[in-house]
Amino acid sequence: MKKVKMVSVVLVCLMSLVFVSCEDSVTGAGVGSGGGGQEATLNGTWVYAGGWEDPHALIFNNGNFEVRLYGDPEMRGTFTISGNNLLISPTHFHGGQGWGVWTGGRVFDVPLGFRWYSRIELRSAVTNYLRSAGVPDGGISEAMEGIEISFSPIIVPFTLVGSILTLTFPDGWVAQYIRS
Repeated sequence: MKKVKMVSVVLVCLMSLVFVSCEDSVTGAGVGSGGGGQEATLNGTWVYAGGWEDPHALIFNNGNFEVRLYGDPEMRGTFTISGNNLLISPTHFHGGQGWGVWTGGRVFDVPLGFRWYSRIELRSAVTNYLRSAGVPDGGISEAMEGIEISFSPIIVPFTLVGSILTLTFPDGWVAQYIRS
């Protein structure tokens, strides 16, 4: 259950990133994805360096990204850079830890197979599980809204200084990632 909660924390963090201003920073210049454009600036593995109890990593590769928690896959998708903005579009979530759903004032730990799930596959698996647990249609709709939010593209303004990527979250939490 702890890992399922951490998936939610990582998602919330990724979805709520805000701009960090740094002097002498390197940012994108607004080119398309793939083929080693500005997306290549972020290529590699970025490991959280702040002592958080659950180590996670962000992996960027020419327009593709992946989030890992304890070395296990959690989320993947695509990204592009335009100016100082990173457009992150999640395409899959990994089912290795299950999927935690809050609906109708209850928590459901939806068991999933150890594989990647697209939006359609995740919606189907969660719907089927909640129906089998007797959750009414309103609760299932609430869970589907959460899935849609998780798959929504987000724009993340960013800066990069040397081998350190610093992100500041709306609650004031500052996260630093080091290129490994």
